[in-house]
Amino acid sequence: MSTPTNNPSAIRSRQWLTEALLSLMKEKSYDRITITEIAERADLDRSTFYRHFHSKEAILEQYLDQLAQEYLQRLAVGENMDMGKVAKIFISFWIHIDFIRTARKNDLDSLLLKTFNKHLPSIHQLTKDKFAYSISEENMEFALAFNAGGMWNILMKWIDSDFEHSYDDLVKAFEEISRFNFFR
Repeated sequence: MSTPTNNPSAIRSRQWLTEALLSLMKEKSYDRITITEIAERADLDRSTFYRHFHSKEAILEQYLDQLAQEYLQRLAVGENMDMGKVAKIFISFWIHIDFIRTARKNDLDSLLLKTFNKHLPSIHQLTKDKFAYSISEENMEFALAFNAGGMWNILMKWIDSDFEHSYDDLVKAFEEISRFNFFR
């Protein structure tokens, strides 16, 4: 993938290619989507695709990094954090993003989790001074992985149940699970 640029034409082409892939994923299996189809849907040619991305996975990685940055921005404004507030931010972020259902349907949720795990150090830096309690630095990496994995699996369970439970149900479940795990 080329280095990101501030060139408006390049930014627009990258956006069109991303939108094309996301649109195609609603119509057919991710595995069956070709680079040619993505370029055609974006009204661009294959050479433009390869000028910006080396694969369709690279498009998703960029898109997921953008989503992760949006999530980090939401965390940054939170004050007096606890796991309930983190869960509310996490769930309210994903509840409005249709892509999560499409990604799950295409077995791409591990790519999503991998991308968000990559951002765990940034999440820690943003939130470490916002909690009333602290975890030792030597255990922080494990704590972040534990919480991220739990929140992620709750989200996947929610999608698998076709959003059977309400947003409030999910937040309550996460808060109860957090109390169960930490306050015996």
